[in-house]
Amino acid sequence: MISKKQTSNLPEWNPPAPSTVYIKIKNIPYETFKARLNEGLVTTELDQIRYRLERRIYCCGVCSKHVNEYCVITNRKVEPGWICKAFVPKEEFIYLDTQPGSEISPEYRYLSETGLRKNNLEGETPEESNPKSSESFYDDGVNLYRQGRLRLALEAFDTVLSENPKNFPALFHKGNTLLKLKRYDEALETFKCASRINPDHPGLWTNIGFALVKLERFRQALEAFEKSISLNPVQKNAWEGKDTVLFRMLRCEEKLKEFEKALEEKPDNASIWFEKGKLHLKLGEVEESREAFEKALEERPENAEAWHLRGKILFETGSEKEALHAFEKATRKKPDFPEAWYEKGRIFLRLRNPKGAENAFKIAADLWESKGLKANAETARSRIKRLATDKAGF
Repeated sequence: MISKKQTSNLPEWNPPAPSTVYIKIKNIPYETFKARLNEGLVTTELDQIRYRLERRIYCCGVCSKHVNEYCVITNRKVEPGWICKAFVPKEEFIYLDTQPGSEISPEYRYLSETGLRKNNLEGETPEESNPKSSESFYDDGVNLYRQGRLRLALEAFDTVLSENPKNFPALFHKGNTLLKLKRYDEALETFKCASRINPDHPGLWTNIGFALVKLERFRQALEAFEKSISLNPVQKNAWEGKDTVLFRMLRCEEKLKEFEKALEEKPDNASIWFEKGKLHLKLGEVEESREAFEKALEERPENAEAWHLRGKILFETGSEKEALHAFEKATRKKPDFPEAWYEKGRIFLRLRNPKGAENAFKIAADLWESKGLKANAETARSRIKRLATDKAGF
């Protein structure tokens, strides 16, 4: 009897229907919702809401119908993860990330493409653009982006940004364009510029996470997706990105355990130390990664890739001269190593040596081109163009 009573008093998960949540979020009459549903305009948004409800994102904390921790409707104590059918959504629940009817290819399933019309995107005030020039270029860029004519879209967004480098919509969509062109480093750099203008745009942080996933910087990607979710919990792309990153990080951690066991038997195995360093780097464990690469180089100093990755770590931690030494070692050991030449160019830029940077970027571009890696070659050439523009500016 007692056990039955206890069982019957356990709170049940009984959320409102996704349609109820949608109507509350949009603040529309049921008839309007029904009309949109019949036209097929709400399917994606309902899927997003259902996804949130399944994960218990909503709770009584956003409900106006609770008094002294008890829900007036259900007469139950507010439980973590509980939602009342009379809930009132917080402001951040009103924003829905994916436009109705939009489809993202599997390769870009975490990419946020919010606000493809200028007036719908946050972060720009009317005085920031000249309607006679930059607005038309922006609209051209959006149309070209939609058509998949990405290089022309990039030119249009660059034209807008040449007039106003702080144009948030142009930066946002330039970053998206670069992602689709597989120029991930440039995309990340562009998104970071955008984040300095509008740091509270959730779609932007989703795309920063996406770029970091492509660059296999999983710890930082996780932080970006979590930032996006904290700004707006109703984002299918950000939640899926977070789940995928967590899974990849778990796989890295499992592999690390295997390597640690292997090193107990073969503590001087340079290959294992090298692979271990790469895993630590993906997990954002910079110090552990640096130590692993140093161990690998002690045993096998001819490993150009280890020198290259060690240089990247030193560069990121602010040791530019040591990083340059590491990249020079990498290019001496392996002269046809475009990644190391490209990083040398970045170091020369930081050290205010534009001639050295230009030369390194040219070598990187030619090597990538010869290997058929056109997107990488374009990234290096864009650096050269920027250097030329800077010279002209002086």
